[in-house]
Amino acid sequence: MLRTQSAFDTLARTAGPFVLRMTAECFTRRDLLLKASKAELTRKQMPRVLRRAAYAGHDTSFTYIVGLDDLAAMEDGVRDLAPHVTEFPNLQVYQAHNRIMAGLRAPGATDLAFYLQARTVLEDILGPTGLRPRAWECYRPLWHFTFGPERLVPA
Repeated sequence: MLRTQSAFDTLARTAGPFVLRMTAECFTRRDLLLKASKAELTRKQMPRVLRRAAYAGHDTSFTYIVGLDDLAAMEDGVRDLAPHVTEFPNLQVYQAHNRIMAGLRAPGATDLAFYLQARTVLEDILGPTGLRPRAWECYRPLWHFTFGPERLVPA
């Protein structure tokens, strides 16, 4: 796992252009929802890892699954990471394939209104970055045709 400044600097010297797409996935219940190797990266460490990668000259982003955290935790976590990304995050809608997985959803994440509110919150945070989603790059995206009032695809 790349986390130290030294590791990112070495990668910058030995590899071509590199994008660190950090696997955030969720900000709460990480020990419950993620395998141990992913869960050991704490929410507090995430911005530092992105900052180190950017300092070494790498592009940066993260993956996040909307629906695993409540909206307040999602907002806080994404707000902390947004200043450190150079590519729009891969933000996916949580899809439960069975009853056990359905039980892992955040409260309210069974309703469309939850995801519409999440989309608005994410647009407010990520809009000022100038970065925009491309639906074809994201599995289960929240955006297809518009990002706030902006069209993502030509009319």
